[in-house]
Amino acid sequence: MQKQVAYDVHDSIDTARQSPAKPEVVRLAGASATPVDSPARQLQRDVAAAFGARRGWSVRRTVVLGAAYHGVILSALVLAAAETFGHVAG
Repeated sequence: MQKQVAYDVHDSIDTARQSPAKPEVVRLAGASATPVDSPARQLQRDVAAAFGARRGWSVRRTVVLGAAYHGVILSALVLAAAETFGHVAG
């Protein structure tokens, strides 16, 4: 049983090492090319639709929440840098 498993693994490694018969050709996208719809882009579109569907949601509210979020992140970074500098300097 173990020899058979070893042969199967060895065969799968040999198969994986073989180079593909035809190399892929990379081509530049033209004006008529359609964009690739990735899962991340679809999620972004779904989240935008969900937030846009809420009554009273505006661009101003989005900007204010974004600014508050970035303010909190920057404050945390400043506090971490100040504490690190305090340990290094003193």
